[in-house]
Amino acid sequence: MPDTNKLSRRRFLKATGGAATAAALAGCTGGDGSEGTETTDSETGTEQTGGGETEGDILKYINSTVTTLDPVAMTDEASNHVVTNIHQALVHYPKGEARTEALLASDYSVSEDGTEYTFTLNDATFHDGSTVTADDVIYSWERLAGSEHTRRASFLLDTLSVVHETETTTNGEGEEVETYKPGTLGVEKVDEKTVKVKLSSPFASTLGMLAYGVFSIHPENIVGDVEGYDGEMEYTEFATKNPVGCGPYKLEKWEQGTSVDIVKYDDYFGGEVKNDGVHWQIIEDTDAKWTYTMEKNADAFAIPTPKYDPSLVNVEETDDVGRELGSYGPVRNGDTLNYSAISELTTYYIGFSMSNVPKPVRKAVAYAVNREVIVSEVFKNRGRSAFHLTPPAIYPGGSSAYDKHAEEKYPYGINESRLDKAREIMEAEGYNKDNKYTLQWTQYKSATWSAMAKILRDQLASVHINMKIEEAPFATLTQRGRQGNLELYTLGWGADYPEASNFLQLLNPADTIIGGESTPVSYLDWSEETGDASQKATDAWQTVLDNKATTEEAAAARDEAYVALEEANWEDIGFINLYHPKGELFWYDRIDYQPPGAMGAASAMDKDITLSESK
Repeated sequence: MPDTNKLSRRRFLKATGGAATAAALAGCTGGDGSEGTETTDSETGTEQTGGGETEGDILKYINSTVTTLDPVAMTDEASNHVVTNIHQALVHYPKGEARTEALLASDYSVSEDGTEYTFTLNDATFHDGSTVTADDVIYSWERLAGSEHTRRASFLLDTLSVVHETETTTNGEGEEVETYKPGTLGVEKVDEKTVKVKLSSPFASTLGMLAYGVFSIHPENIVGDVEGYDGEMEYTEFATKNPVGCGPYKLEKWEQGTSVDIVKYDDYFGGEVKNDGVHWQIIEDTDAKWTYTMEKNADAFAIPTPKYDPSLVNVEETDDVGRELGSYGPVRNGDTLNYSAISELTTYYIGFSMSNVPKPVRKAVAYAVNREVIVSEVFKNRGRSAFHLTPPAIYPGGSSAYDKHAEEKYPYGINESRLDKAREIMEAEGYNKDNKYTLQWTQYKSATWSAMAKILRDQLASVHINMKIEEAPFATLTQRGRQGNLELYTLGWGADYPEASNFLQLLNPADTIIGGESTPVSYLDWSEETGDASQKATDAWQTVLDNKATTEEAAAARDEAYVALEEANWEDIGFINLYHPKGELFWYDRIDYQPPGAMGAASAMDKDITLSESK
């Protein structure tokens, strides 16, 4: 059954230092393929060190495991960077900046009430030579709504609220549930080059949502996984070998677990493609990545935190979108690298399965966490402390309001460990030095998370908590989360579109329930049985849903609800937010690189990057 959760779920992030921008070039996780676009930093996984020969003006990057090239099945940053270059959506985030521009659409208009969007399509062709038409848009979004492979139906049907009908079906457990009724989507063909999209209610972030790669357009009937279509090829061929899109590149070869190669498409509608293609080498191990980059096998990359020296950064200017630009080095091979940094819309956190860990224990852990130590000693100040799930740039009122709210109301201490309070809570629950509570910490392979885990373990030992540390493959961690087999775990979230609701959907209790009708958005398992503030969070999220319009009144109601959701999380301690990263990228002079904006490199095409010399 397709994913029909009530709200969008975005990219769970793996954090170790490169953050989401770096993730797209130097270690995006493939992993899970289920909950959101997972990104990693630069230090995860297994040892894979192959080189891979390239010819011509080929850009060379590092990536983590790519899971699919089917837009509707995509949930991870590693796949997203490839998909963004092969497929095209109607609008996009130019250069990864937090603004939208028309892309496959040449123009668009919006009705006065904000419920109808009419898009005119560019004269574009797919990689198989066929012309892009309105029928292709309808088919592609029909797949997003109802394909058995879709993981983002909720983006279209619930968050965006495209008009549609539902029908009652029986799920695998014999329960009756409401699911999308095929063929009822409010996406209409006006003519061959015009399509109209009808929303059930206005949504302030419509264009931002449509810029996400899952809304990319592919040829009508390319696969037969929705009602009314028999398909021109088998699904696995489309998703892994022949992902026919209309982007600036087409797939040359994907060796799963080893590399991905794309080559420029000469008939691309969007102007000149200024290089011959892109090669991604799949490398997960920190030391292997560092060696690969120091041997100049990658053009642009992240530096893993264990290899990073902040004293080598020289910021020379800040551009008009907030990117810091300068140099870094000299590095191990003697070169001085080009450098960019930008605050990304990303939050890393540790989370609880609330049904598996009692609230007093969750509160004790919250009192023990010292973000200042974590950010400075573990992450080497490559970001800032996080007290909210919402990043400062999109928090209601902005960064100053973010700081003021945390300073005035965060109950567990600002950048300090309140071990006395944590100990008091645990002793009130009957624990002492001879009777400790055992807590299981689960993380993916990461040197930075391991360092943090050891710091926290040592602190908790003094408050009668015995924290055991285990590592699991990222896909295993997220699978266990969906099954409710975690206690305390490491994850993160990055923006699909620059709006607080994209983050705070993770705090809607109904969409966190393990074993519910649909895949949980997050693994909190938050209910009245596991937290006193769950109803407060539920009511706040309903306010968000009831006020999606672009009016000032609706925006004010949403902002108030966003703050209420953050405070409900503080009260019941589902997530302990830790760190908002700075996305730092490094590159050699071989390329004329254009560093991405706050939405990250996975949201940016590579067609305008030129090479100064062949290698």
